[in-house]
Amino acid sequence: MTLQLSRSPRALALVGAIPILAMTIAGCSLVPSPESIVERVVEEAANQTGEDIDLDVGLSGDGASLPEGWPDLPVPEGNVVSAIRVNDSFSISVEVADEDSARATVDELQGLGFEVTSETDFGQLKGVMLTSDEWSIVYGWTVSDDGIVVSYTVSSAAG
Repeated sequence: MTLQLSRSPRALALVGAIPILAMTIAGCSLVPSPESIVERVVEEAANQTGEDIDLDVGLSGDGASLPEGWPDLPVPEGNVVSAIRVNDSFSISVEVADEDSARATVDELQGLGFEVTSETDFGQLKGVMLTSDEWSIVYGWTVSDDGIVVSYTVSSAAG
């Protein structure tokens, strides 16, 4: 699905909230389908604005696909539950088996020449910011009773 969305702070905040919204409503039996609700929210936002968006939400167990144009960067091994492209920025959420799996992608990125510019550890929430000449990455994961979910955002370093 390709949609239009603006770069307004409100619209970008909505895009950032989509993985959280999708995971929050995944277990609710009163709604028809988490995917359709998220898609309707994005479509409504797209009706009001004008940037290029590609959204795929896969909470049904089959997973989502990487967004169109995903750069040649490593992806955590696991189930992609959401994937979003807004112009030249990409964001995915991936359910992984353990923290070692989450951390492995950071190690791979460093092996490709990415520099860690910031790292945080709040126990069940960990985050890393990495940069290269071409890309800026915000990468983090949360640990909960439901599992471990990685949030991975890639943006053009020039933009």
